[in-house]
Amino acid sequence: MQKTKFALSIVSAAALLTLAACGGGGGDSASAAQQPATPTPPAPTITVQGSATVVSGDPLAVILVPQGSSTTKTVTGTISSASFAAQFQKATAEGAYTQFGVDANSLVTLSSGKVVDVAGNGDFAIGRWTDGGSSVGTINSNQGSHYAVGRPIKLLPDLTVGAPDIKVNCSAVASTSPTAVSGNFAPGKLNSAVAVVDLTFATLDSFNLDVAIGSDAHATAAVTGSILNGVFIAGGVLQQVQTFGPSATKPYLAIGYAIPTPTSGDVTGVVVLKCQ
Repeated sequence: MQKTKFALSIVSAAALLTLAACGGGGGDSASAAQQPATPTPPAPTITVQGSATVVSGDPLAVILVPQGSSTTKTVTGTISSASFAAQFQKATAEGAYTQFGVDANSLVTLSSGKVVDVAGNGDFAIGRWTDGGSSVGTINSNQGSHYAVGRPIKLLPDLTVGAPDIKVNCSAVASTSPTAVSGNFAPGKLNSAVAVVDLTFATLDSFNLDVAIGSDAHATAAVTGSILNGVFIAGGVLQQVQTFGPSATKPYLAIGYAIPTPTSGDVTGVVVLKCQ
């Protein structure tokens, strides 16, 4: 009888060990089971339409026309400078720029959305942020924050007495689609853009622009006697101007603009012209 009891005890002990190894035998086992981790939400995406060669050089010249730009005043994020450190200007593998800034404390960044109208040859790159959000506000699918980046080249006036007055004609080689600040009209198109640059006096003699958007088939703007580098308003037109490229005699002229139109309100965009 004692042998039988002893044998049963051994069997019972073995059974308990087996239950413990399998996680059974206790009411607290379920609560101790590891719960699945909360999935991390995906990072906001930025899609790119077009491609460009990323501009090399340091510093870089940058133009940014924010989506809220006006023909009568500048707004937060308005940029036209030839002295931006390359480390703060960020671009995707497709050559679409998604960040600009003069230093780490003043960055303008695209957080989500699209970069469209991307184009460029290494001397310049252009594009338009749309359908997303940036550090200066949201942008609907009809709006745009337009940019141009380039290798800066500063044209200096020739103060030599009797120096010949040399002028070059400039014609458009790349542009973003014009957009209405209101966001109430689909992006339009550039009909034409021409300019005249006075190389001797380092001035923008004239700039003529013609765009189509909404029911405005030919919304035009004309500016005469302007400076070549900076931000200024003349003739009811906001201009953000920089000169790009390797040649001081055949520069690229980049102009960010905000112009009034008859029925579409203020319209913005960027155009790059080749002068020769």
